[in-house]
Amino acid sequence: MRRRWQPVRGYGNRVYEPWERLVTLGVDLPSRAWTLARGHRARVAPPLAGEDPQRVLVLRLDRIGDVVMSLSALSALRSRLPRAHVTLAVGSWAMEIARRAPVDEVLEWNAPWVGRGVEGRDGWRRLLREAWRLRSRRLDLGIDFQGDPRAALLLRLTGARGRVGYANAGGEALLTHVVPLDETLSWPEQNLLAVRRALGDTPDGGFPSLVSDAEIAAARERLPQARAPWVGIHPSGGRRVKEWPADRWSAVGRELLAQCGGSVIVTGSHDDRPLAQAIVAALGGSNTWDLTGELTLRQTLGVIAACDVFLSADTGPMHLAQALGTPSVSVFGPSDPARYITSRDASRHVIVRPSLWCSPCNLIRRPPRECQDRVPECLERVSVCEVVASATTLLTRRV
Repeated sequence: MRRRWQPVRGYGNRVYEPWERLVTLGVDLPSRAWTLARGHRARVAPPLAGEDPQRVLVLRLDRIGDVVMSLSALSALRSRLPRAHVTLAVGSWAMEIARRAPVDEVLEWNAPWVGRGVEGRDGWRRLLREAWRLRSRRLDLGIDFQGDPRAALLLRLTGARGRVGYANAGGEALLTHVVPLDETLSWPEQNLLAVRRALGDTPDGGFPSLVSDAEIAAARERLPQARAPWVGIHPSGGRRVKEWPADRWSAVGRELLAQCGGSVIVTGSHDDRPLAQAIVAALGGSNTWDLTGELTLRQTLGVIAACDVFLSADTGPMHLAQALGTPSVSVFGPSDPARYITSRDASRHVIVRPSLWCSPCNLIRRPPRECQDRVPECLERVSVCEVVASATTLLTRRV
């Protein structure tokens, strides 16, 4: 059954399904009882007192886009604690992004609830062992930007003196400071609130440089016959419920080639090749390049930075384009763009979304039944003309 998403503000439960809420509550009851017995008040705890933390651990165990949306908060953390040793734990799929973050050390923790089959997943035993090993460092502060009680458990095992995170899905007793969730804010803004919850007043952070001039030059050298302007298209949404139809992307590419000339460059993972091949075949192969499955994450950054405009679904490369400053057009359906955007510069990063009463529903993991086996109506209502018009406007400004 369709329903419109109701954003959480504060400490309410953000688990969508009623039965999942009951399961979450049951699992969390022991920790809630422990909280009451100790008089633990993580929700109202003041920022950490005493000297500034010197040993900090940040967990960002989910997808690439989520890591990118944490970079400005990490920059703010570094600005506030310039002499601290900051360690960032991410999945292997995001290591190349994390190595450009303003941190001193990056750990590879492949959370089994996040990793996909081809990427590899760590077993629980390894994760628990790695978290326990960090106790010897005597961490002053641990921050979880994901808001998952399983990540909060890992933070608790590290023995960090201060443990900051969201408890809207449970795990309050595992934290010393609970951050109120405000789902009317973007995740970059929300993550900055988590840093301020731990440390008090903290300046806004910017984005670190994610790509070098040499990497952009290498991307251009990879396609010496590609003519400007470069139009990047990343058609995959990571989940089918977020994917605009392939024939629409083909129509966009065809129209932009006719109006602006240049080249269309399709990006994606190896699993996205069938989708990319369908688009390239529909375009006839002229001035069109399929790079799906050929690029590392660092090479993908170079290609996106070299593009004159980048078109995509709501997915990780969208966040990369926004962080890099590459003009972009993002097609949104069930997700709330106000929540899942990296940059608020609407003059460079255009969001195209439908006008539909049930959008956004944010039911990404469990979409309504009628949206599971077909393109959701919210994406069907996004027209080729809207995407083309947005892209040509950005290309005109870039000239």
